[in-house]
Amino acid sequence: MIKFTFADGQDMCVYDGEKVKKYTSAYVENYKENSARAARNSEWKHSGEGAIFRGDTNRRAGGTDGVECSLGGIYPAANDDWVVYSFTVNSTSGIYKKCLTDTKTPETHVINSNNLVFSGGCLDVNNDKLAISVKRNYYNSDIAVFNMATGDYKCVTDGDTLDSDPFISPEDGNIIYFSSRGVGRDNHGEFVEYSPSVICRLDLHSMTIDEIEPPAGYSYFKPVMYNGKLYAIKAPLKEKRHNAFVEFLLFPYRILQAIASFINLFVTAFTGKSLTEGGSNPARGREYDSRKIAVSGNLIDVDKQLKKNASKKDSDFGFIPKSWQLVEVESGNVIKSGIGDFDIAEDGTIIATNGRRIFEIKDGKSKKVCNADFCIRVNCRHASRKRQDTLFDF
Repeated sequence: MIKFTFADGQDMCVYDGEKVKKYTSAYVENYKENSARAARNSEWKHSGEGAIFRGDTNRRAGGTDGVECSLGGIYPAANDDWVVYSFTVNSTSGIYKKCLTDTKTPETHVINSNNLVFSGGCLDVNNDKLAISVKRNYYNSDIAVFNMATGDYKCVTDGDTLDSDPFISPEDGNIIYFSSRGVGRDNHGEFVEYSPSVICRLDLHSMTIDEIEPPAGYSYFKPVMYNGKLYAIKAPLKEKRHNAFVEFLLFPYRILQAIASFINLFVTAFTGKSLTEGGSNPARGREYDSRKIAVSGNLIDVDKQLKKNASKKDSDFGFIPKSWQLVEVESGNVIKSGIGDFDIAEDGTIIATNGRRIFEIKDGKSKKVCNADFCIRVNCRHASRKRQDTLFDF
């Protein structure tokens, strides 16, 4: 039985209570194969004397180096044999259904788009409806509800906002919780910054929205309702700055470090050898750590956070800032720190991740379940006890 699912890099992972099973997206794998084939077929254009004359030899030949893929969520279906997943590969995003038990069963297409990005969300298996975030441009996203039987969908929010992390209430399929932050713009209409993220409660019957604001200086995101209590991740708007006096003392050292790095780069470029040859290469072996990622509209420097969290002598550290806290909203009680995503299973077990580890939290006790390389999405099975109706009887 599926206990929870999670996205680990490009792998779709299923945990059954004992072990993790990994699956891949057939669509993404086909995309990679087609990209590699197209690159090999055009390889002749970038080799030989003609290419040298044109200065056209620096392009990457063959392979899938230019394919960027991310999974927006893996949602357990009513039947353990199936999951629904969302993905983005280069400029294409989509939603598909996948059979886990029969590799010969083709994936079922729900939607593909070159203009929209689908991520996050919650699948209500009783209503066969998927609430998901639909990003329509670099700054704005809406909440949409999909009828999984037909593939039809309707956007239920709009405006100059970043709406994400929709969650369908287990008590009522007509109630959707989500996080929302307004887009701040200058007099010329250019983006400046986002407002603090609030939790919104949308009633699909009345199409009214109630807001739950975080404490001053914080944002709320990833709301989950369980047993009448609302849970969310609380994150500070700004991380604490380093000690100004220490930074001042280190200033001369960092100037010398920058000069040494420049000289080393110059020598390497002209001699092919590094001044520090034989030393360890901090970039070697990195697959994800050297980039920044966006989690619910928050930008995280993965490498920086890993180093910072590693210094706290926590063997189960991840790349989510320790200042991010999973809390029960009404009381403010902190359940666990350093959490980037979570969900709550039907029996009340909280499944949470810090990017590198996945934990089960129950009765106030936290236990590591498994390791991950790059996990920012976890999902449990959800089934609303009240039918979703009115506007969404497609």
